Amino acid sequence: MKKRLAMILAAGLMVTSLAGCGGSSDSSSSSDNGSDGGDVFTVAYCNSGDSDVFDKLKKDTFNDLVGDDATIKVVNSEANMDPQKQLNQIDDAIMQEVDAIIAVPIDYSGITPGVQNANQADIPVICLGIESEGGEYTFVGCQNRDAGVMQAEYMAEELPDNAKVLYLSGTPGLYHSVERHDGFFETMKEKRPDVEIIAEMTGEYTRDKAQKVVEDWCQSYDAFDAIVCANDQMALGAVEALKAADRLDGVLIAGVDATDEAMQKIKSGEMAISIRQSADALAKNCYETIQKLQKGEDPGERVIVDFEPVTIDNVADYLK
Repeated sequence: MKKRLAMILAAGLMVTSLAGCGGSSDSSSSSDNGSDGGDVFTVAYCNSGDSDVFDKLKKDTFNDLVGDDATIKVVNSEANMDPQKQLNQIDDAIMQEVDAIIAVPIDYSGITPGVQNANQADIPVICLGIESEGGEYTFVGCQNRDAGVMQAEYMAEELPDNAKVLYLSGTPGLYHSVERHDGFFETMKEKRPDVEIIAEMTGEYTRDKAQKVVEDWCQSYDAFDAIVCANDQMALGAVEALKAADRLDGVLIAGVDATDEAMQKIKSGEMAISIRQSADALAKNCYETIQKLQKGEDPGERVIVDFEPVTIDNVADYLK
C-alpha cells in the first residue's frame, strides 16, 4: 500500500474519469458528484450483488455518505454474486484508470486475481466486509469468526442441558462462511460439550433456501432447541418455516447482521439474537479510508469494526 501511495503522490494525484465499470447498463451506475470542474477522485465500487440485502445496504450507505462531495465520483457495479463477473468489473475499472477500487468480495480466494491486477496498476484497493486471500489491500470490516463466537456464547448461557441444535451455514467454501461456522462450533464445544449439533446444512445465505431446509428438518426431527444461522436472511427463513409448522415456540433462533427485519423479530420474541455488523459504521470507515487515499495518506492494512450482539435486552437501542 505504501509503495502504491508513493507512486500516486509522485504523479501528483492525477485523476481520470470513469465511463463505466461493469460492461452493461444493468450492472453499473455512476454517482457523479464532481464532474462540473476541478480534480475528481474516481472510485469504483464493485459490489458482490445487490440481491444481498446487507451488501446492498452498505453500498447505498456509502453513496449517501459521499453525497454532494464534489471531489469524489463513485461508479457502482454489482456482480450478481458471480465471482468471474466481479473480476471482469474490477478489470474494467483498472482499464479506466480509476483512483481507487472498493470491492465487496464474493469469494475470499476468487477476488485475489482482481486485487493483484489492481496492485500491478498501482490502484489502491479496499476490501469491504470480506478479505482477499492474496494481494495488497486495506481491509475494512468485522472479524467474521467473532460472529460465531458471540452466537455460541449466547447459546451456552441460554440452552438447556443436553440441548439439540441445528446449524444453517452460509455458501460453502466462502471464507466468511467458514469463519462464522468455526467460531460457533469451536466455542460451543469448549463451553457446552453437552450440546449436540444434530444437523448442519447450507442455506446459501438466502431466505427461501433456508426455509426449505428447515421445513425438511421439521419433518425429520421431533425436537430441537435452537437453529443457529450464518446470517439474518436464513434466520428469517427459519422463522417462517417454524411458524408454518407451529413449532416456533421454545426454539432459539440466531442470525448475523441485525437487519431491521431481524431486529423486529427479536423484539417480538420470534428470534433470540442477531450479531450486528453496522452498515453505517462499515460505510463510514470505508468513506474515511477513501478520504485518506484521496489526500495521499496511508490508510493502513486493517480497519476493524466490532460486532455487537443484539438481544431482547438491547434491541430497542438499535431499532430506528
